[in-house]
This record gives sequence, C-alpha cells and structure tokens, in this order.
Amino acid sequence: MNIIIIANGEFPTGQWVAPLLRDADRIVCCDGAANKYVSWRSRQTALKGGSITVVGDGDSQSDSLSTQAAAMGIGLERVVVEEQDYNDLTKATRYVMEHWCQDGATEVTYIGATGLREDHTLGNISLLAWYMKQWPGVRFRMLTDYGMFVPMEGHAAFATRKGQQVSLFSLTPEVPVSVEGLRWPIRERKLQWWWEGSLNEALGEEFEVWGGVLVVYLLTASKA
Repeated sequence: MNIIIIANGEFPTGQWVAPLLRDADRIVCCDGAANKYVSWRSRQTALKGGSITVVGDGDSQSDSLSTQAAAMGIGLERVVVEEQDYNDLTKATRYVMEHWCQDGATEVTYIGATGLREDHTLGNISLLAWYMKQWPGVRFRMLTDYGMFVPMEGHAAFATRKGQQVSLFSLTPEVPVSVEGLRWPIRERKLQWWWEGSLNEALGEEFEVWGGVLVVYLLTASKA
C-alpha cells in the first residue's frame, strides 16, 4: 500500500506531483494542508474524484473546504485529534498506522513537509527517523521539489546516478559512520555535527552506508 501524507508546508510544484498523487492508495492531509491540496486539485483537469482524509485539530481548515471538495467530486473525511502532545504530521502518521498499516509492508511518502517555517522543516525531517523507530516494518520517505529524505539505521544501500549529490545527517553522533560509493570517503567516523556528512557525491549507480540512525538526502532536482 502506498500512502501519501501532505503536510501544511510549501506544496510542491514539480511535474512528479500529479502522478504520485494519482497513483496513491490513500491520501491524508494534515489539517490546513487540505486547503492547499484542494486548491491544487482545482487546477488539475486530468484528475477526477477520489477522496482524502484530513487529520488534525481542525483549526487551519477553511470554512469553504467541504463545499469546494464536493464540487470537484472529492470525498472528504475529517478526523479531529485535539491533543497537543504531537504535531499534525505525527497525528496523521499515527492515524495511518492504526488504520491501514496492519496487513503488510507499506510505504509512506510525505510531501509539503518543508518550506515556509524552518523550525517545522527541521522537526519534520527529524521525525522521519523517529517514525522509522516506532514502525520498523514501514518504509518512510519525504519528497520535495529538489530531493528526497530517507531514514535508515544500521546498513542501507541506495540506488543513484553518477554525480548525484548526497548528504548524510547522523542522529546518533556517538555511532561511527562509514560509506562506500561516494566521492569523499567516510570510514568509521563519528559525525558530531550535521554539516560533517553533507555535500557528498555518488560515484556510480549505488552507494552504501553503515552507521546508527541517519537521515539520507538525495538531490533529485525534479522541479524541472
């Protein structure tokens, strides 16, 4: 199952967005992100119908949202979660895990989770690793108009192309990190600061990483 969660950050504009959302099994919007999704859908004449689930405390949804969605044939389910211990991205993720991720492997893709407020961006990126730890059987990734963030722990291999830009951000700086297949070698090095693993480059069609908990960024420049 392929589930898309749309956060209330900067809605992407790349050509990849329409097929991604068209092919999703489920689309979940974080509260105010539903306004942005419906506005985007109003400009997509090739997309018809469908449904979305809106999760959050409901304080960021426009009064006309239901009317606009209904006019486009979009089914809208509202799930109100009033507690404030978690942000809307985590509320949406927990809803997805509780309702749709019990029957096998699932991929959850986040869009609209960066841009606008920088503190939200940093928090959302770090949450990828937390989600991975909470739900180890699910594949998580975050897409933007420029690249992709993927969490990992222990060992992982990533498909790439020669010259693709890569950055590694360690969330467990006490654990040494090693890489194979990147231009600038890292061998059993503790990445104490986020900049230390950034701005590397793929040498071929794959690279491997060994370490603790990391978030790997691959530049895709997919906005064109």
